[in-house]
Parts: sequence; C-alpha cells; structure tokens
Amino acid sequence: MKLRYLMTALLLCGPALAVAADNTGWQNARTPGATSAAPAQQGAEPHTTDVPATRISGELPAPGQSSPLVDEAASMDSPLSADEIRELRLRLTDNERSVNAPMISVVPRISSLTLNLSPGASIPLVRTAMNNQSVVTLTDISGAPWPQSDPPINASPKNFDVKFNAGSNMLTITPLRPWAAGNISVYLKGLDVPVMINVTSGETDTRTASQEIDSRLDLRVPRLGPGTMAPGAPVDKIALHSATLQAFLDGTPPEDAHRLKFQGNVPDTVIWQSGDDLMVRSRAMLRDEFEQTLSSADGTHLWKLPLTPLLTFSVNGKSVHVTPELQ
Repeated sequence: MKLRYLMTALLLCGPALAVAADNTGWQNARTPGATSAAPAQQGAEPHTTDVPATRISGELPAPGQSSPLVDEAASMDSPLSADEIRELRLRLTDNERSVNAPMISVVPRISSLTLNLSPGASIPLVRTAMNNQSVVTLTDISGAPWPQSDPPINASPKNFDVKFNAGSNMLTITPLRPWAAGNISVYLKGLDVPVMINVTSGETDTRTASQEIDSRLDLRVPRLGPGTMAPGAPVDKIALHSATLQAFLDGTPPEDAHRLKFQGNVPDTVIWQSGDDLMVRSRAMLRDEFEQTLSSADGTHLWKLPLTPLLTFSVNGKSVHVTPELQ
C-alpha cells in the first residue's frame, strides 16, 4: 500500500520538478533594446578586451614640477624658450632695420637761387636722393611764375625721372639710381636761351653719414617774365646776386644776426638785426623805404633797411604798425 502511494506521488510531482530544473529563479524582464545574456558558466574566467594593467616603476614628480615627458613634448613643439624667442625676434628686427635703412640720412632743404645766363657762368645744381622727390620752380625777378614753352629734355632718363606740367613753371625730379649725375634743359616762354640744370643723386666724393637735398629749389631768372607787369620795387633795388639777402630769405641767416621780438600783428613776419640794418621777411608788403629787396616763388619778400623803431605793413588793404625791440 505504501509503495503504491509513493509511486503516485512521484508521477504527480514529475512535471513540476522538470520545470523547476529549467527555471533557476526569478529574472528581470527585458527592457527596450536589451538582449538576454547567456547564463554564465561557473568556474570560467570572465572575458575582457582591456589591456592588462602593468606596474609602472619610478617616482612621481613633486607638486609644481613638470615631468620629463612634458618637457620633451614642449621641446618638440618649440625648441626655443620664451626668452630665446624674444632675443631672436630682436635680432630679426635689427636685421630688417639694417636692410631697409638708407645708407645716408638726408636733410631736406627749400632754397632759392638766382640764375646767371651769361656765357661762362656756373650751372645750378639740384641735389636729390633715392626715395625722395625734388621740385624745381622758375620765377622772374619779381617772384612771378615763368611758364615753360616746351617739354624739358632729360639727358639721363635711366638715372632720373623728370616730369612737368605743360604751361606751368614746375618740374619734378625723382632719382632712379644712387650716385648718378645728369642734366636737364628747360625752355621758358619768351626766353631766348634754355635754362640748364645739373642733377645728382648723391655725393660720390664724400663719406658723410648725412647730406642735404633740395626738396624744392626756386630758380629765379634775372628778368621780367612774359606776363609780368613792372615790379613794385625798382629793378636796381632787387638784390638778385646777394648771398646775404638770399640767406635771410631762405631762413638761414648768418650767426651774427639777432632775431628780434616785435609788437604788432603781421602774420608770417620775421625781423632780424644785422649790425646797423634790419632784415625783414614777410608775406605782407612793407610800406617803408628800403635799400634792397628779394622775393621767392611762394610770395615771401625780404627787405633790407636801416634801423628804425617803427615799421608799417599793408595787410588786407590796411596799414598795420610793427614796433621791433632793437638791441
């Protein structure tokens, strides 16, 4: 009887035991995108793709110090230090400055010169320099422009570039090569002879560190121009060939001349005392008697007269008095 009960129990519990053998316990439900993992085999080592860790020998750098690897990487990127880079840039700047700096420093000047058209007279010289342009103007004895009648002739076109404006009294000269020389012939209206001009682009017989150049040279023809009325001053009082008056007119008086202060409002006026004479330079017209006079192309006049405590100028049609402080 007991044996029959035991067999019946086994038959009833067999399917349940089989299901229990297949199901190892409660498992989590699948989530979207998740895949079921195969059951892990007990006793097998887990599979990994990471590189096995190795022990690194050596000492860590102290805080605040870079490691040799950082220094090596920095040297590969820039083998020079910051101070060395600054020093290199300074040297490159010095080299660039030396290459581009002119070999000779130029001192630009604006001056006037009276021509001598007589046979045997010297020819005026225009001093130029590389990368600098010079302008030549031509005027008559009164300072009025003397226009050109024909294009000027440049005897050295490979060394100098000469340009002119038809009907004007100006021409420009630009040197193309240093240490060159040449000449130019200029033709003026109503003048029977050409005006010859010598040109240089450097003094070859000197080794000075600087040289003067003529930024503007006003050439004065010792005659009246074709369209000029009689000058305001008598011709015999125009000091065409006076080097002293020319120096005052150019603003480079002799060392013994003293510049005077004065009372009065006359623009662009300078008064010097030279011995017993007054030298007055102004763009206004002087109404006093004078001994000699000279004018430039820009309308500046110079007068020489005896010492006097009072001068009278004509400014915009009105008389303006000037009182110089004589020494």
